[in-house]
Order: sequence, then structure tokens, then C-alpha cells
Amino acid sequence: MKLRLVHVEEQTIETAVLEDGRLLEYHREASSGGQTAGNIYKGKVVNVLPGMQAAFVDIGQGKNAFLYIDDLLHPNLERQPQDKPSITALLRVGQELPVQIVKEPQGGKGARVTTHYSLPGRFLVYMPHADYVGVSKKIGSEAERSRLRQAGEEIREAGEGIILRTAAEGESRESLGKDAAHLRRLWQSVTRRAEHAPAPNELHREVGLMQRIVRDMLDVETDRIWIDDERALAEARAM
Repeated sequence: MKLRLVHVEEQTIETAVLEDGRLLEYHREASSGGQTAGNIYKGKVVNVLPGMQAAFVDIGQGKNAFLYIDDLLHPNLERQPQDKPSITALLRVGQELPVQIVKEPQGGKGARVTTHYSLPGRFLVYMPHADYVGVSKKIGSEAERSRLRQAGEEIREAGEGIILRTAAEGESRESLGKDAAHLRRLWQSVTRRAEHAPAPNELHREVGLMQRIVRDMLDVETDRIWIDDERALAEARAM
């Protein structure tokens, strides 16, 4: 039996995975709400550094965010040029663009951001521009991997990318399609806000910590989740 345990305190949340009484995973994270990874902002380029092939982007979070050229090129490696262009051919000072935080600010450094947008759902990760289908490596059955890959090809629209998560194993095409449709609508709302919002501005905020824990931890191998806090339990049940 695999158990997922969540212990909630005022300042921290601890999570553990037990299988037949053995500890497999343990994580401890602040519950203060300072998480920004996954958030999407409309930013403004304030400096372009051709020598570093990078740029600094004002996202309204104090320290300017760092955007490397690899995070500007197409998210599908097969679609990237063999020779990288100069970043000055892609960005200019004052340009506005949506970016997503992939690495939290640390010390005196700002966040690292990307234009390889991704929105995680219950069964899949939706990538609006990636143009490929991937399947979690944790799914070992080749027949199931093939089925999921085919389902992903059927539910994605032109140019979209989808990664089927471990939780997708055994799920119907209908369930996967509903998850993709929900994330597609979410992305469309982000792009609509980006069209009209001034920069810098927040366009999308990643779900709360408890929701993220349940979403990211729950998979087909989980038999039970125990949460020792009534408020957190209610939040998890509301998902």
C-alpha cells in the first residue's frame, strides 16, 4: 500500500510517501505563499546582453528576471535552428512579452523566466507552442505508453504540446480531453489578458500550495492520502 502523508504547520508543510511502511520520499516547504514558480507575467525588456545571449525583463517583482536565449527559441528542440541567432534579433529594449517563472529568485538574483509556457493539470501538462506529445517515463507498459501517445495526438490542436503525466495511466481519452480543454481555456484567458494589460503585470498565478501538492502527488499508485489539518483537507477536497 502506498500512502501520501501531508503534515501542516503554521509556517511549513511536510509531505512524505510511504510504501508498505518504507519511506520513499520526503519534502518540506514553506507555506507562507511566497511561491512564484509557474506564475506568468507580462514583462518589459529593460536590457539586452548580446555577449551573454540573455536579457533582463521587468516583471514587477523587484529584481528584474533573467531570460536566456534558449528560453526564447522554439520549445521543441527539433524546431530550433542549428545556429542560434543573436538575441538582439529576437528582443529589443522596451519590448513587452509574456514570460513564465521557472526558477525562484535567490539571494540578490531575480527569477529565471521562459517563453516555453506550460500549464500542469490533473492528467497532463499543456504546452501551447511545443508541438509534440510526451509520456511520463514512470509509465512502464509500452502498450499503455502507445495508447496515451495516440490519445495525446488526438486531443491536441495544431502546434500544441502535451505531456501525459503518471496519473494519466488507465484514464479514458474523454478524461484526458477534458483536462486538455480546461488547460486550453486557461491559456486562452492568459493570452487575452496579455493583449490588454500594461507591463509589468501578473497574468496567471499557479494554484495554492495545498492544491499543487495534491495535484502533483496523486497518481494511480496512490492508495490513500492523509492530511492532518481540517482547513487544508477542505481545500484539497474542493479540487
